[in-house]
Amino acid sequence: MPEQSPQPMPAMASYILSHRLPCASLMLVMLMCAIWLPLIMQGLNPVLLLLATMIGLTIHMFVPALVALVTFGGGMIFAVQVSAIAAVAVTLIAGFAIVPGLIVFVAYGLLSILGALMMMRSDGVKQSAEWIGLGVGCLTLFGLAIAAMSNDVGMRELINQLLAPMFDGVEQQITATGQLPAGDLEARQMLEQGRQMMVAILPGLMALGLWLTWWSNLVFARHYASKYNFYQGDTAGLISLQFGKPVAYVFLVLLLLMNFAGTGDLQYLTSNAAILTGGMLAMQGIAVGHSWLKAKGMMLSIALMYVMLLIWSAMIIPFVIIGLLDIWFDYRRKIPAVGG
Repeated sequence: MPEQSPQPMPAMASYILSHRLPCASLMLVMLMCAIWLPLIMQGLNPVLLLLATMIGLTIHMFVPALVALVTFGGGMIFAVQVSAIAAVAVTLIAGFAIVPGLIVFVAYGLLSILGALMMMRSDGVKQSAEWIGLGVGCLTLFGLAIAAMSNDVGMRELINQLLAPMFDGVEQQITATGQLPAGDLEARQMLEQGRQMMVAILPGLMALGLWLTWWSNLVFARHYASKYNFYQGDTAGLISLQFGKPVAYVFLVLLLLMNFAGTGDLQYLTSNAAILTGGMLAMQGIAVGHSWLKAKGMMLSIALMYVMLLIWSAMIIPFVIIGLLDIWFDYRRKIPAVGG
């Protein structure tokens, strides 16, 4: 399909994105929507409250896209200044608490700016994905380490304590409704196994979710920056995603450490880092599968592939393997062009 010709940006949007205070104010509103909207709807119909919460979280999740947009259009210094103003405002709203402001500045600001700068480079799809993955992984590691040290517990035990109220509440609820008889040890063991499994993989799943959110925000911002003609950089499609060999070696080393690091914090960190890295490789495997099916004209199979990925988590494993092997064998180089 031919690319759309650039369009003029609406005057209000142009003004907000090109002035520090209005842009920082918009960033602050988007950050706080996840808190403000549910508070405004408090006491109303539960359906409306749930809807307000979902809308607030959705708006909140687009903050990295806003930061990427101002990076594409105004450059790194402008974006850092906007992020710093928003971070100071969050600190003030939080009662001069430094941590919320620091999280906003580093995670929402600097990480998004770094990803946007990488996106504008040659081979930007790959570089932005790699750097966002590295940034998310480091932030997750430091966050877990600091929280664990503050509570004087191990990282696994910290996650266990955080999840305990949720699982205890579920157990109490199903016991009260008669779905879990008091003497049903097998059911309780299954519930405990589910809890331990969630404790084992939660940091990795959270990091992978953050990576997908931040990187998809960059792609979204690139689309709209290109639409309004203020993006200069890599324009390759997402199905061109192909990580370098360092990512493959990191993944293989993490798998080895998982088996030889014992049962302490090192093993916990490596296993969750492997989840993040494996998820990134799975995206490359999905890109390979999408390219192959598209070249064969099997559009219905593409839709089926994504549906299966959504409803059956085990489907991700073959794509991890395909993504890993694609780093060395470059399967898409051998795929004929669409329609060829």
